[in-house]
This record gives sequence, C-alpha cells and structure tokens, in this order.
Amino acid sequence: MGPIHFASAPDAEELTKALEAEGYRVRLREAGAGGRWLLEVEPFDDGVIAMVDVYGGWLPEEAPDA
Repeated sequence: MGPIHFASAPDAEELTKALEAEGYRVRLREAGAGGRWLLEVEPFDDGVIAMVDVYGGWLPEEAPDA
C-alpha cells in the first residue's frame, strides 16, 4: 500500500505520534514544494485505516492528484 497523504504537517504529525504509540513503524516526509506530506506505515492494516478516518488525510487510492 502506498503512503497516506496529508495537506498539513500538524495533522500528519498527530497521526504519526498515534501510530507510533500503537507500535507501528512510520516514516513522515514532505512531498515537494506543495506543502503535502506523505506518511508511510508498516504494517498497513485495518487499524491504520481506522486511524486515518479519525486523524484525517487521504488513503493512497483516495489522494487528490498532485
């Protein structure tokens, strides 16, 4: 599964902290000059999908075109 997309760093950082607290391995990086952020998560499972619903962001298949 591809990375989770975010429009702002604060939202991405919140989800990063929550996932790390649950034991997921995460990598947050800025995606170019457009202010987008990408969050890679391992393992990518139903728990991750549920947390994205709470914290926002777009799942890979839902991400708006860059």
